[in-house]
Amino acid sequence: YGNLKSKTTIVLFGDSHALSWFPALERLAIAKDWKLLSLTMSSCWPADIPAWNSTTNKLMPNCAIWRTDALNDIAKLKPSMVFVTGTRGFTTVDKSNKVLLGDDRTAAWEAGMDRTLTKLKKASSEVVFISDTPISKYDAPVCLAEHTQSIASCATPFDKSVSTSWLTEEAKVAQSENVTWVNPTSWICSTDPCSPLSGRYEIFVDKGHLTASFAWTLERPLWKQLTTNN
Repeated sequence: YGNLKSKTTIVLFGDSHALSWFPALERLAIAKDWKLLSLTMSSCWPADIPAWNSTTNKLMPNCAIWRTDALNDIAKLKPSMVFVTGTRGFTTVDKSNKVLLGDDRTAAWEAGMDRTLTKLKKASSEVVFISDTPISKYDAPVCLAEHTQSIASCATPFDKSVSTSWLTEEAKVAQSENVTWVNPTSWICSTDPCSPLSGRYEIFVDKGHLTASFAWTLERPLWKQLTTNN
């Protein structure tokens, strides 16, 4: 996407929450005359850990295959910048398929994300780790359709929308790996409770994914954050 002949390439890497950022990055690529490669796969964490389907109680080996192939592609491409992010909500298991909880789950994710970021740093001159976005308590479009006179009925308390403990873990990993960390929380939830609307834009397409129209508006604050960090 963007300028396919550009000498500057950026990559978007991660799961469906990463894909939510595509409109912002496509807009950035067009504005900066860059080429954009999107390497995302739904339900597959970018962190190097087993992917577990909690519905079927089975591993998803396709995630590991995708992750390996994507990282190999990035290594060959040697892009100028890689944007990586993923949801905080997936079930985590160890090598024996035991579900991990609490500190064990956090430690497994940290180690897996460290491994992924280490590989990305070898491939790209800059790695940007975007924290997971806030979530909605409700299926936002459905709720808004049912409460046309009361937007507040579809708002989500800040502590239910944002996991400050997870943000702390993401910041910790970004710092330990010395990569650029972007926290978009205030762009998406600027009030308590978190509104399902930002101006004339619906924020969520469901409970956890950004609408394309809203994500498109995040190009400016994202670029401002990147230039501030640099």
